[in-house]
Parts: sequence; C-alpha cells; structure tokens
Amino acid sequence: MKDRITVRGIAAATGVVVASTGLTVGMNAWASDAETTAKPAVTRIGPMPEGAGVARGGKPAGELLQDIKKKQRRIAAAKAAREARERRERAARSASRAVSYSGDARGIAAEMAAERYGWGTGEFSCLNALWTRESGWDTNASNPSSGAYGIPQALPGSKMAAFGSDWQTNPVTQIEWGLDYIGGRYGTPCGAWSTFQSQGWY
Repeated sequence: MKDRITVRGIAAATGVVVASTGLTVGMNAWASDAETTAKPAVTRIGPMPEGAGVARGGKPAGELLQDIKKKQRRIAAAKAAREARERRERAARSASRAVSYSGDARGIAAEMAAERYGWGTGEFSCLNALWTRESGWDTNASNPSSGAYGIPQALPGSKMAAFGSDWQTNPVTQIEWGLDYIGGRYGTPCGAWSTFQSQGWY
C-alpha cells in the first residue's frame, strides 16, 4: 500500500513537471513565432532619388541641387563680367597712354621715369645701358633661349598683360611694366643695372 502511494505520488509529480515543461515550451515557441513574424527594420542603402523629401524637414534634395547650380551660374557670370570690365579698362589705359606719350621708346621711357618715379638723367643713363644690352630698345625683341620678350625682356612676356592687352606691340605698355618691375625689385634703374653687370641678368 505504501509503495502504491509512493508510485502514485511520483507519477503525479512527474505529470506536473511534464505539464509545466510543456507550458514553458509552448510559451517559448509562441515567442519565437512572434519574433519571426515581426517586420524587419528597413535600411536604405542607395542614394535618395531626386526630389525625395529630406528627413530634417528642409528643402527636397532636388531643390537644393538646383539652388547650388543657380549659385554657381551667378558666380561664373559675375567673374565673366569682371574680366570683361578689366579688359575694357586695360584697353582704355593703353589708348590714353598712346596719346599721352609719343616719340621713340627712349624718349617715352625718359619722360615716364621722371614723371612717375622722379628718376633723372643719372638713373635714365643706367636704364638706357640696361635695356640697350637687353633688347636694343626693340619692342619685338624675343630671346629664343629663355622666351623673354620686349624692351624690358619680361619673362614670360605675358606678364606685361597686367599693364595692357597690347603688350606685344606697344612700347608704352612694355616700358610701364619694365619701370614698375625695376622700381619694385631693385629700387632704381642703377640698382638693376648693377645687378645685371654682376650676374648677366636682372
């Protein structure tokens, strides 16, 4: 009798365990099903299409791109207008210089040196010696080795375009550039001539 009670108790206990385990397994299976049926997170890996809305609530990407292009066009137009204005101003300066100075290149240089820099006959003597050696005062003088050009032998010759678009043919433009170069680098023509004598160039 005692053994039957024990066996019956064990069976009952085992039933509880089995029932409890079944419930647990059932709950786990339900949770697993719930996880597998949940919608996956959406992740965008490609670029947003043109015109798509911006998450921050700003302008659409398409409008932002158009704004950038408009700004770039405005900048380009402003640059073109500025360059055209500068070309007109250089042309006007060249025309006025041609009217203001006349005569041969040496006479123009002597007048311009005295008028703009206060360099008298002593300094002009150095300038004359320098440019006689460099170019012989020839507006079209070109050094085939270095590419230096004009009366002052600018290297490259296109540097003189800062003083006029006619730098290849106008002695006034070349002289103006040459005097400015000498004044800025050597102070005076005699300073430039001294350097030329010591090293063969200035």
